[in-house]
Amino acid sequence: MSRIISHAFYILIALWIIHAVQFFLFSEIGQYGIYPRSISGLTGIITAPWIHHSWWHLISNSIPFLILGTLVQLKSSVIFLESTLIIVLLSGIGTWIFGSPAYHAGASALILGYWSFLLTDAYNTKSIKAILLGSVAVVMYGGFLFILLDVRTHISWVGHASGLVAGIIAANLYFNSENSSAKD
Repeated sequence: MSRIISHAFYILIALWIIHAVQFFLFSEIGQYGIYPRSISGLTGIITAPWIHHSWWHLISNSIPFLILGTLVQLKSSVIFLESTLIIVLLSGIGTWIFGSPAYHAGASALILGYWSFLLTDAYNTKSIKAILLGSVAVVMYGGFLFILLDVRTHISWVGHASGLVAGIIAANLYFNSENSSAKD
């Protein structure tokens, strides 16, 4: 079981270390987030999920990241790593294209991507395991859909929406690759 939890847990530890380094050594590294439609903001597509604007921002993302990341990893470590990469890239690109002119940072898009991945996977595969994982995600975080309605200026609802869409795409890519492998 420790192997299953380790990826999400160790990534979460890295998030805390990054934020502690920022807090003690730098005043703010939010400028390494995604700044939409700017060349310099492109690097944020990769860096944004790993940095947070405040301790409260990091704290509020930590438990959902650990739980939903672990649920995705219960499918397999490879699926966890591949879906993380796809969600980070696609949600980052979506935020870069459609986001408001501000620095977007934090793991929220990745978290919503994990959530939608689990639900889409349950819908696609209809396996008992996938339905159980999706059900846990809905019961624990069913209110995530309301996050999309939060359009306050300091909340990246575009990042949240991009993460949601990226998770659906990642689950469909996984499902389609599994189906094509089964046909061969």
